[in-house]
Amino acid sequence: MGRRQQPETVGVLDRINNLPDSILSHILSFLPNKEAVRTSVLSTRERVHLESFWVNDYFVDDEDDYLPLYGWISTALSRGLKNIGINFINEKVPVLPTLLFTSHSLVTLTLFLHIKDDMKVPTNACLPNLKNLCLTNLAFEDGYSILKLISSCLVLEDLTIYDCCFHSISELNIHNHLLRRLILCFEHVCVRDYDYVMAIDAPSLVYFEYTGIVGKGYTLSNMKSLVKAEISISHFHEVHSERSATQLLQGICNVQSLHLAIEAFNETFFRTRLDPKLVFHNLVELEFHSYYCYRKGVRLVEFLHNVPNLKTLILDLADGEEGLRSLPIPSCLLFHVKEIKISGVDGSKYAFEMISYFLNHAMVLEKLILKMINLLGKDELCILKKLLRLPRNSKKCEVVVH
Repeated sequence: MGRRQQPETVGVLDRINNLPDSILSHILSFLPNKEAVRTSVLSTRERVHLESFWVNDYFVDDEDDYLPLYGWISTALSRGLKNIGINFINEKVPVLPTLLFTSHSLVTLTLFLHIKDDMKVPTNACLPNLKNLCLTNLAFEDGYSILKLISSCLVLEDLTIYDCCFHSISELNIHNHLLRRLILCFEHVCVRDYDYVMAIDAPSLVYFEYTGIVGKGYTLSNMKSLVKAEISISHFHEVHSERSATQLLQGICNVQSLHLAIEAFNETFFRTRLDPKLVFHNLVELEFHSYYCYRKGVRLVEFLHNVPNLKTLILDLADGEEGLRSLPIPSCLLFHVKEIKISGVDGSKYAFEMISYFLNHAMVLEKLILKMINLLGKDELCILKKLLRLPRNSKKCEVVVH
């Protein structure tokens, strides 16, 4: 008698189960949600080794359709899932599964929700192995839910909050002693929704990014480990702007590298230049951009008095005005600045005044890099020759024009 032929499905199962874990997970990441779950059911080994799961509600019509989605999420979490991303575009979404906030295997949690209702965080929330948390477009009716969520992440290292609303609170607290990266973006949050003080206590923080409005107030504690900060201000809370801006800068004064962008008709960031608490002793690299700021060149030079040990300066010349010659010379220019990069060079009188100011006063400057804006060939050549003829007081200074 001939050997009995095995069903074809058995061979398929064997081939799936024999694939390496990395290849299985990679294949599943490209499948639609339903097919990924079906495939993981076929593979007995993949029931344990599914690492990443991304789900959206693009084809969900009503609330009942979320039940299968939540079932898949819960099933994946119960099998040791490490990374999950949820992107729900509908405004009416049922409460997320409790297991999402009590998983012991999750390492990365990304929530992108458009719901207008309060984000519900269970009282027993505990994510002991979560290191990366990203929250986008969430609404919190009080400070307890967000505080509970963050405090439940016992080993959290990376926290990102994009355009989340916090209603009916007087203070937003972010306290975590292991946090290394913190990104806060309030670019699309209304001024009236930002009437609270932000308190941050993160002694292990090395990277801090803040974008949007300057709010009611800031208490930034224990940021002695901070290496790099990126601050981009689009507008100000009119009532508290000057005090709040000072508090924000004071909190990051230990930073080594600072990217500062001001995109508003406001001089608040520069009014406190003489405050001794705002000296950035550790700052060696400053990148400065400002748009629609009155006398921004003057404000920049004034701000340089707060960075006595600066070595690298990066800036643009857009929308600048004259008036630099009578200003006191910052000590960093005289003794420490070795490289300056300037973009937006257009051949204007202001551009030549700014470049001349640095060439005259940066006594240990080694390289000046100039990036010109698009000009006609003859004009560009004429400006280039004029730039290269400018006198320089540093014998080591090399001028490079792009």
